[in-house]
This record gives sequence, C-alpha cells and structure tokens, in this order.
Amino acid sequence: MSGLIKAVPTPVSGWVETCAHLANRANAPLAADAGAARRSILEMSHGRCTFEIEDPSRFYGFRGAEARVGRMSLKFLSWDCEGPCETSTWRSHDHHMALHIPLRGAFQARQGGDWVDVVPGSALVVSAAGETRRKWSGPSDLLNIMVDRDALDQSVTREAFSGPDGVLKFPALTLIDLNEAATLARFVEMIIRDLEGENSAFSDPAVGFEVERVLLQLVLRSMRHEVERRPIHERYRIVPAYMRRAERFIREHHGETLDMARIAEGSGVSMRTLQYGFRKYRDASPMAYLRDVRLSSARRAFIDGRAGAIGHVAASVGYPSTSQFARDYRAAFGESPSETRRTLRG
Repeated sequence: MSGLIKAVPTPVSGWVETCAHLANRANAPLAADAGAARRSILEMSHGRCTFEIEDPSRFYGFRGAEARVGRMSLKFLSWDCEGPCETSTWRSHDHHMALHIPLRGAFQARQGGDWVDVVPGSALVVSAAGETRRKWSGPSDLLNIMVDRDALDQSVTREAFSGPDGVLKFPALTLIDLNEAATLARFVEMIIRDLEGENSAFSDPAVGFEVERVLLQLVLRSMRHEVERRPIHERYRIVPAYMRRAERFIREHHGETLDMARIAEGSGVSMRTLQYGFRKYRDASPMAYLRDVRLSSARRAFIDGRAGAIGHVAASVGYPSTSQFARDYRAAFGESPSETRRTLRG
C-alpha cells in the first residue's frame, strides 16, 4: 500500500506496516486514477461496492489485496487521496458479516439510520442486509474481515446456549471499542501477523476453520446486542432446514419463472410456512430474497465481462421485463446497468 503514513497510537497502530507487507507480497496492483480504482473495487467486491470521489484530480492511488483464512476473507485497502470520498456497499439477505477496522483515517458509516463515527482503535460490524454507505476525507487504510453467513449462524447458535433463554439479534451497525475488546484486537493482530509469515499456519484449511470460529465468538461477545426471547426449542436451530432448502432452491432456479407456490414446493413446506420463515429469519419475503439473488447474479455477469445485451441479462436472471429489471437494479446499486458496464469498460 503506497504512501502509508504513521497511524495514531491505538490497538491497531502497528497493523499498517503488516498489511502493507501483505499487499506487497501479493503484488497488489496500484490503481492510479479514480476510474481504475472504482473498477478495482467493483471487481474485489464482486460488484457489490461502488466508489466515488468528489474531486478526481485529488485522487492519487488505490491498492487492495486479499487473503483467506478458513471461509473468511481478509481485505487490505488503501486510498491515497485528498478531499471527500464515499463507498456504497449492497448486501443481500444471506450475505456475509463484515468487520471494518480503520488503520489510518476515520470514516462515517450509515445503514438506514444516523451516521456512525468510526475511528482507528474501533471496529464496525455490519451484519444486516441492505445498503451501507461509508464516507471519509483524505488518505485512508482499512482492514475488512468478511465472515461466511453460515459460520455466523453457527456461532450465534453456540452463543445462545451460554446466555439467557433466547438468541441474539443485532442492529444493522455495531461499533466495538478495541481498547475494551483487547482479546479480540490481539487475536486479529495474530491473524494478520501469521499471514505475513512465509509459512502461515492459519492458511491451512483445518486450522483456518478453527480460527474463524474463535474470531466469531470473540466478535459476538464484544458486541452490544439485544437478546430476542424465543421458546427454548427454537434456539437449537437458528435457521431451520426448510429455510436452507428454500434459499438453495431459489439460488439454483432464479433464472426460471418462480412464484410462491413453486418455491414452497421446492422447499417441502406450505406457502404460509415459507412466508413465516423468511419474515422471521431473513426479515424479508421470499420474493424479495429472489429479487436480491437475481440482481446479484446480473451484477456478477457484468463484472465478469460475460454479459450480453442488458435485455438478455435481464431475461437470463428471470426478469421478463427489462424496464423493471433496470428499476430494481438502480434501486439496489445506485446506478443503471448501462452505467455499470460503461464504468467497467473504462
């Protein structure tokens, strides 16, 4: 990560150099202009994140590198710029949980409610579906840790057993003070320092899954959360098997004509049970989940460069109406399909 400056004294002050070494070892390319940075960020996020800078002439470079531990993805991102910048990230209902740790430069984040201030020495946890916006001004270095949704559900189940009779329900954004969550901070530092070494133990898949499990337990215990009371039998399975079947059926058949009756049949439950399950466990309807899957699939097609005409893409993901596809796409990603393609083509 070029142009890194010394971070303020915080639990993460020594991480900047470590992350820079990881980026250098990965030969992470430098995006020297705002357009190239936007394309790079789109590709790294599989089309979920867009980047804007108020004055492109005050942008000097972006670098991003990625490493994996178990099912977790660790991303090291560095912006060399002056003036206001903003990213917008869209998550579907079954997407990962994200831990955003600023290493240099504070930022503000919002998902639906008020802006939250996030400074070095803190970590922002994003676990809900929807659009998350992040804005800052000046140079910025960020460590993102993305955790698989299934792994999160399993950890929430374990956490529920050790607490009161209930399961955990979190707000869209949760701020963790790493000075208070010192064990979590030390564990994250151990992960990145292990990855920096030539013979990383955590890169071994078997070890990586255990690292992921411990990290999630530390995150959950560090979060301020509310306990949603439920009957004791429900805590044994945070997401029932029929929900998994329904989500898998939607992902595998999203390009076909689907309605509630067919999804229910593919899930092996009644339409009423299906509606109840999605409302309770995903805070969305089955058709809203289907829409998210279709839009994500279309965006990946654009990012991967395998998309044909916009109408063809719309039809391939199950949209009979190109105009409705365009409206939903803009509502989800803040830009039209043609704008996405134009950006990627440079």
